[in-house]
Amino acid sequence: MAINGSPRDGEVVISNDVIASIAWNAAKDVEGVSAFVSKTPDPVSRMRKEDCGNKAVRVWSFDGSFRIHIYLRLKDGVNMQEVCSCVQRSVKSAVQSMTGKIVSEVHVSVQGIDFTAPDEENA
Repeated sequence: MAINGSPRDGEVVISNDVIASIAWNAAKDVEGVSAFVSKTPDPVSRMRKEDCGNKAVRVWSFDGSFRIHIYLRLKDGVNMQEVCSCVQRSVKSAVQSMTGKIVSEVHVSVQGIDFTAPDEENA
């Protein structure tokens, strides 16, 4: 299976957008995740003219493995470390089981906390 490369006969090519979709779906189901945040391209990506756009999930392919970075907001009152660890495990497991390829890194950047008013919780 090729990853964003030239496929050999009979090989399947997996797009980084497909990997990002798998990662997004795995992370959204983790308790404590409130929302995903679009991150603007960093200066290095702009200089290299990489197409990362304003994506909440970014994927890089290196030597048959993936590096994933997710930008999200958490719900109020959750343990940040536990939620982020759970997101990392969930994303890694989902991508590896669906693609058969190794996920070498999953980075989670918490971009904020979504606070809710007490009366909104009971609505």
